Amino acid sequence: MMKKHNLIIKKLATIFVVLITILSMAVVPPAQACSRLVYQGSSNGPITARSMDWLNDPGTDLWVFPKGMKRDGGTGCNSITWTSKYGSIITSSYDMGTVDGMNDQGLVANLLFLTATDYGKIEPGDKTLSIGGWGQYVLDNYATVNEAVTELQQEPFRIIPATVKDILSQNLGLDIPEDQSQLEFTLHLSLSDPSGDSAIFEYIDGKLQIHHAKEYQVLTNDPIFDQQLGLNTYWNQVGGGSFLPGTNNPSDRFVRASYYLAEMNNNWISELQKNRRNEIAAALGIIRNVSDPLGLSGFGVSTTVWRTVSDQTNLTYFFEFTKSPNVFWVEMSKLNLEEGAPVMKLENVDSLSLVGEVSGEFQEAEPFSWDLSSVLDD
Repeated sequence: MMKKHNLIIKKLATIFVVLITILSMAVVPPAQACSRLVYQGSSNGPITARSMDWLNDPGTDLWVFPKGMKRDGGTGCNSITWTSKYGSIITSSYDMGTVDGMNDQGLVANLLFLTATDYGKIEPGDKTLSIGGWGQYVLDNYATVNEAVTELQQEPFRIIPATVKDILSQNLGLDIPEDQSQLEFTLHLSLSDPSGDSAIFEYIDGKLQIHHAKEYQVLTNDPIFDQQLGLNTYWNQVGGGSFLPGTNNPSDRFVRASYYLAEMNNNWISELQKNRRNEIAAALGIIRNVSDPLGLSGFGVSTTVWRTVSDQTNLTYFFEFTKSPNVFWVEMSKLNLEEGAPVMKLENVDSLSLVGEVSGEFQEAEPFSWDLSSVLDD
């Protein structure tokens, strides 16, 4: 009887958290606080760091995908198909999508929330790709940012976004109120590679916009990236480095991250940080500076659930779950990424036992699916 009671309490608690998520999205534009930055402080090569902010733990797992995997876009008869050219280590959310990761060429993909996203109208015959597979498609197919930009600007597919109903009802079996079920999880994508090159991909008013330049080192959520670019000019005029905006507003986080990166990248500090361990710590310090502490969550505000740091020279993927005092990492040289190797999964990323290099902790598993064809047919 006690066990049954505990199960009921646990299910009610899960439903309560999900309903809070839905209500927050319905009543207030979601102030998701994800941030991404590329630290290029020395000749040791770039480091990409990002934070993931959400109202609750978004079902986080780490995965290892080998080369040679047969993939499809997960959208039914018009889905694109491909075979992965590169192996990767990635972080998933809700077992529905790749939201962060690095492939064996050092290309890093980060997906962040963007309210203004509009993926546009899908015409009959358009090749399509589920939003959950967008990041993985890039990691599977491209070695450099320039290669990705060259091919993706041809728009070989159209993105099909997932809705609250698609994600939450499929994963938790909940009936979502109709007026809230069509709210979309809308994202923009950032890429960086071992040369320090960077690109931002956004769909605005139904059109793909690509911002491609090495200096595009910082990305937050709203506003759209065109408007983010003007923020540093404004704050240099107003504050001149004497003070910085301190809220968790995406614009404020963009300015703070940009300021610290500029300071860390000057020649004097670069000499002090040439040690790779120091550089990793520096990148982690900046991404922590633009994170939200546990307990801040509320209507329209999120808390930082996890952070990643990708060493694109040594192909090492660092992970920090914010409820854990430990940072752990995976050295890709210790993974089997060859064609025919099994898919591997690391669950319980909040475990206190995860510390140091953890490639040996992954277990063989069936890959998650970003398939939306069943809900598209409804």
